[in-house]
Amino acid sequence: MSTPERLNGTAFVSETRMLYVGPLVATKRHAHHAAQIVIAPQGLHIEDGASGRIRAGAAVIPPRLPHAHGACAHAALLFLDGDDLASRGLSRDAEPRCEAWGRDGLAVSVPRDPTPEMARALMAAILAALDVRRPPEPRHPAVRRMCACLDGSDDVDLARLSHEAGLSPRQMRHAFARDVGLPMRAYMRWKRLRRAIAAVEGGASLSAAAASAGFADSAHLSRVYREQFGLTPTQGLSSITWRTLD
Repeated sequence: MSTPERLNGTAFVSETRMLYVGPLVATKRHAHHAAQIVIAPQGLHIEDGASGRIRAGAAVIPPRLPHAHGACAHAALLFLDGDDLASRGLSRDAEPRCEAWGRDGLAVSVPRDPTPEMARALMAAILAALDVRRPPEPRHPAVRRMCACLDGSDDVDLARLSHEAGLSPRQMRHAFARDVGLPMRAYMRWKRLRRAIAAVEGGASLSAAAASAGFADSAHLSRVYREQFGLTPTQGLSSITWRTLD
């Protein structure tokens, strides 16, 4: 059996944003709580959740929408976490079909072997080219309190969370899903996955990263990672060179 191809470029991490520069491998259909901007100078096949298919040199894939992409020799992927203001702005008018995702007017060059300074400049150029002018709608204060509580702990008492939010459990779940775009359990799963990725970035093994982020074991982490990114952690994490921009 052949060994699956792996990402072997460089990832630059900055708060709620991550920029990957290098070759891409094909993914299975997946969805994650992050907007994804792809710049592929030679073009890239992209699929939506309804078997639509386009080939584009640049595309904006909104948060939480099923998608997949093909392989290419050199590209840039900018992930904007769903809590990032730019990601929330992009999700405001999101279309589920990939025909609406193409942005071939994004004239942004992708450097080879970028330095941190070049990575910062590339991130800024991509966001400037997107021209997200209208800010997203503000979140309800109770939702902001809930997010802060969920971000701080994996062991959350929903009754206490409801009390702190000042909402009934039903109101709490409705307000959270409306403003965040995810049910609470899915949001917590995404945050655990982000912590596991950060642990791998810091040099942890997949088993250690799984344990530190609250997964049952590395198999559990792998299953969630495949659901969220369409490839295995071995393909998508272990061969990347990690750089922190903050």
